Amino acid sequence: MGGVRGGGELLHNFKGEPWDLPHIRSTLQIGEPSVIAQETGVTTVADFRPRDMAAGGQGAPLVPYVDFILFRDKEKGRALQNIGGIANVTILPKNCSINDVIAFDTGPGNMIIDRITELVTNNTKHFDEGGKLAERGKIHNSLLATLLAHPYLSKPPPKTTGREEFGISFADTLYKDAIHSGIKDIDILTTVTAFTAHSIADSYKQRILSKHHLSEIVLSGGGIHNNTLIKFLRQYLKPTIQVHTIDKYGISPNVKEAIAFAILANETISGNPNNVPSATGAREAVIMGKIVPGRL
Repeated sequence: MGGVRGGGELLHNFKGEPWDLPHIRSTLQIGEPSVIAQETGVTTVADFRPRDMAAGGQGAPLVPYVDFILFRDKEKGRALQNIGGIANVTILPKNCSINDVIAFDTGPGNMIIDRITELVTNNTKHFDEGGKLAERGKIHNSLLATLLAHPYLSKPPPKTTGREEFGISFADTLYKDAIHSGIKDIDILTTVTAFTAHSIADSYKQRILSKHHLSEIVLSGGGIHNNTLIKFLRQYLKPTIQVHTIDKYGISPNVKEAIAFAILANETISGNPNNVPSATGAREAVIMGKIVPGRL
C-alpha cells in the first residue's frame, strides 16, 4: 500500500440538499486517486465516505474506528477530542465494543476563529498563533449567547457539520453584524474562541457525562496549539476529568489524521469493515475506500 488520501472534501452533501432527495446525496473529495496512483506508481486507497453513505450513513465521522482500535481500554472511559476546522469527539466507554462507540461533530473548531483572525488583521494573519490575539480581548456575553443558540448544537447524534454551516459565509456575517452592533473586533475573536470551547464542553455535558464516566480527554488537531482556546475548554469542562494532548501517547497531534487514514486504508486492503454505524448512522458495517492499483 502506497498512497492514502483521507479527508478534505470540496463538497459533502449527505442530506441531499437543496433538492431534499436522499437518493442524490453526494460527496466530492479533493484529489483524484487515479492521478495519484499514476504519478507515484503506488497503490492508492481513497474516497472512503461514499460506501458508508450508500449504506444509509452520513459518510462521517471516519476516525472513530481508528480511535477504537488505538485507545479503547478495559478500565478507563476516554474521549478523543479532535479540534480541526470542525471539532469532533469519539467516546470510548470503558471495556467498550465497536457498537458502544459514540462519535459526532461537536461543532466548529478552528474554522470560525481562523476566518475572524483574517478579518481582524486585514488578512495579514490566517490563524491566531498560540491564541495570542484572543488573549487580548474580552468575551462579549450577549454575542456568545447568540452563537450558543445555533440549532446545530442542540441536534442529537449522529450528526456532522462543516463549511456549509460554519464556514466563511457564517463568519463574515457574524463579524459584520457584531461590528455594526459596536463590538470591538478583538472581542469578536475572543468570543468566537470561547464559542468553540463552549460548544465542545456543552456537548460533553449534554450528551456524554450524564451517561458515561470519563477518566480522561485526549486532545488532537491544530486547535491544541491555541492556548486561549484550550484555557477556555479546561474552564468549561468538568474539573475532575484529566485533559491531555495526544502526544502523551507517542502520537504527534499534527499527524493523527494521517495515521488514522493509513489504518483505515489497511483495513480496506485487508477486506475488513472500517466504519462505525453507531457514529455515522449507517445500516451496517461496510468496507469503505476505493483501491486504485499502482503501476505494474
